[in-house]
Amino acid sequence: MLMRHSLRTFLAIASIAALLGSAGSAQQATGRPSKGGNDHTARQPRPIQLGVSGGNSQDLANGYCCSGTLGALVTDGRKQYILSNTHVFAGDAVVGGNGKVASAGDDINQSGLIDVGCRVVPADMVADLTDWAPFGQFNIDAAIAEVRAGQVSSEGSILEIGPIANTTAAPFVGQNVKKSGRTTGLTSSAISGLNATITVGYTDECAGKSFNVTYIGQILIGNKGSRFLNSGDSGSLMVENVATNPRAVGLLYAVSSSIAVANPIDDVLNHFHVSMVGGAASAGASTQAETGPGSARGLGAAIAAQRRHEREFLNVPGAVGHAVGAGNSPVIKILVTEITPGAQARAPRQVDGIPVVLEEVGDVRGMPFCSKRQ
Repeated sequence: MLMRHSLRTFLAIASIAALLGSAGSAQQATGRPSKGGNDHTARQPRPIQLGVSGGNSQDLANGYCCSGTLGALVTDGRKQYILSNTHVFAGDAVVGGNGKVASAGDDINQSGLIDVGCRVVPADMVADLTDWAPFGQFNIDAAIAEVRAGQVSSEGSILEIGPIANTTAAPFVGQNVKKSGRTTGLTSSAISGLNATITVGYTDECAGKSFNVTYIGQILIGNKGSRFLNSGDSGSLMVENVATNPRAVGLLYAVSSSIAVANPIDDVLNHFHVSMVGGAASAGASTQAETGPGSARGLGAAIAAQRRHEREFLNVPGAVGHAVGAGNSPVIKILVTEITPGAQARAPRQVDGIPVVLEEVGDVRGMPFCSKRQ
């Protein structure tokens, strides 16, 4: 893996309630069948493949229901678990609109509430919430749920991807990746940034109050026009873009209209002391260049400079984070909601000989799909 930091996340909860928008809003993108005709929103035949609609069966509050994607299958050597995000499986963090918080043992359903009219359907339950990383306490947005007997394909097959490898791959700039998710189905893109510090917006329950979490050491992926990842795709597993037994690279959890964000998969697996369920990696597995701007050596100086100047980067007006990338040379990116004259005036052009650029990313949010109850 590329260089990691020690945990330095923080949690800041806003005081103003922010209800999610109507069904036509950006946080309520409509699921659609993939090009291959597979409907990731539909109830899947049992045992299910993953990369499909699902979530906590009690994620209803404030007149809405929320769900996301059942991402992948992991194991501790004894039991198997579905892997997804905290905000998909345990996003109900306060006693608020529904009088409860997410708890171990909660039912995980497939399809998710959003795809069954916000109804709790007993026959849809496939797993039981087991463990999760509470918001702001760890450097990941991840949760696991123990599989119920006969409900999930034991080989860990993901819809439109198939079986994956039981080993993982380190991310690198320019790496071609793909994912299978509830809303946009099977999509592909490329990694655009590494070692990202990024502030992500959430709500403390379905359609609840807004708060922010800042993560470090994250992976950025191109998401122009939300074509790679959109609301409801949260919890999707990002894998290398090879045809057979791809290796896991990251767990997707946040999005804007131009970037997607993933936890490095090894950080997630190490937290829960689990491994991917799968077979041997493909002979065509992706590899990072040994030399050049995007190589580990090429990015090393940029990462070192990024660390030395991170406070300066975050003081740029509108900054929500920073990352390293590569084009003709290694580069440091200051991530801003909008490129303004103020941001341009405050942003350095280079630090320690490394070019610095502003990248407009808009609002970055953890994105369950939330539907208004009728």
